[in-house]
Amino acid sequence: MLIELVAPVIKLGILIILVIYSIFALLIVKQVDNMSKTLRTSISPFVRVISIIHAGLALGLIVIMFGALND
Repeated sequence: MLIELVAPVIKLGILIILVIYSIFALLIVKQVDNMSKTLRTSISPFVRVISIIHAGLALGLIVIMFGALND
């Protein structure tokens, strides 16, 4: 059937999109770090923590989806 041929392509596409998004999240961490070094404010540590949590969740989502899509 057509679904059996298309499903692996869709699963691979989802994983590729998640990897690209995770790379973007890691770039955000680097940019926030550069911003915190350049512009020191009282909220900089909070923004840095949020960016690290965001990158961790993005990387964790890859692991979760890899397991979920391999059924």
